Amino acid sequence: MLPSDLGDLAQYLNVSSHGSVPISGFAIDSRKAVAGDLFVALVADRDGHDYINSAAKNGAVAALVSKPTDLIPSICVENTERALGDLAHSIRATYQGDVFALTGSQGKTSTRGFLASILRQMAVRFGYHDILVTEGNLNNHLGVPLTMARLRPHHPFALFELGASAIGEVANLAAMVRPIISALLNARNAHLQGFGSIDGVIRGKGEIIDYTDPNGTVVLNSDEPTFDCWLERAGNRKVISIGRKKANVCWSPKSAQQVSLQFDSGKITVCLPTLGYHFMENAAAASAMALAAGATADEIHLGLETAVIEPGRMTPRRLGNCLLIDDTYNANPDSTRAAIDWLSKQGGMKILVVGGLSELGDASYSEMKQLGAYAKEKGIDRLIATGLADPIADGFGQDAVYVRSHDEVSDYLQGSISYADVILVKGSRSAQMDRVIDALILKQGRH
Repeated sequence: MLPSDLGDLAQYLNVSSHGSVPISGFAIDSRKAVAGDLFVALVADRDGHDYINSAAKNGAVAALVSKPTDLIPSICVENTERALGDLAHSIRATYQGDVFALTGSQGKTSTRGFLASILRQMAVRFGYHDILVTEGNLNNHLGVPLTMARLRPHHPFALFELGASAIGEVANLAAMVRPIISALLNARNAHLQGFGSIDGVIRGKGEIIDYTDPNGTVVLNSDEPTFDCWLERAGNRKVISIGRKKANVCWSPKSAQQVSLQFDSGKITVCLPTLGYHFMENAAAASAMALAAGATADEIHLGLETAVIEPGRMTPRRLGNCLLIDDTYNANPDSTRAAIDWLSKQGGMKILVVGGLSELGDASYSEMKQLGAYAKEKGIDRLIATGLADPIADGFGQDAVYVRSHDEVSDYLQGSISYADVILVKGSRSAQMDRVIDALILKQGRH
């Protein structure tokens, strides 16, 4: 668990502390510091040392610094970012509960949401009331230590989402977390600027396997082309496979929201709180991880149906007779194809609204143009592109519209609601396509 005193933290880091005070958490943003926090003064675009006073006013009782300070009690180290990671290793070393970690190019956060809900059902059975789980997008070299600092003895389970944009990053995070049960969801054409190629993505995401406990369990997707490669990499670790066929946990769609899951201990049909086959696959991965920890079929069923998935992940909204699908949280080529596949199977007039896809490197134009052509091929009736998504409009050709701003998109869609049956909005986080959703809902509310 988190050492309870500044002196204990200093002792672990093998440095001296200037002052002694109880510590209850970490903060790297002075505005988000609360009472009892250790403020970690990172040196990046802005120097965190300039915000120590601000952090103290918000409740921070001490600081981890690389420049001596007498403003509040402190620990001075050579590199505060590295020391933050070292402290995460220290906290993990004292924890005896089950640790889960998952990674992949897409589906991480929804899988995390499904699994967290199941684990909370399991925790009740064991007499506990809470678990530790990654919040928001705290899945990187800073977010994972901040999450680790929240680990407490009353947490029977700890669940970490591991994100990465380059080779070596998953290894760094997984070494901190040291999961007992892990899942490698997929490898896609995402973050190619950092990974260099799809082969780099495959190798980089596979690093989670190497740091899973040798006696632990790895969940792998048997429908992935890289399954055999990752299976071999798992060595003597237990592997639970998920897939449409010939897997330990088989999943099959029953409707837009219903999925059937079959495994050794039973078969269940679940109505998920979101739409799309890719979310059914994520539910299967979460179920497999939970089964490895001893979940019952009832706990999986209730956990999946009551899961709270963050907005922007195939979230359905009704605008009059039109179904608006908010899939704006993020996008890469494969998740966009999955959204197109879902949209293509819907009846009536189908409109796809897209913003640009980021971090595709030199392949950016060709990848996006292919997505436009794919949408046309799948029978999407109309495509609206904005921002950096003009290559998608080029690929779609006739019946594609390109507009420059989010407001223009929502204005255009406002006139489409009366005749469109389904409108799906998609784009990378940087494209901020959630602004289109918000504006459209606001405008509808005025009518």
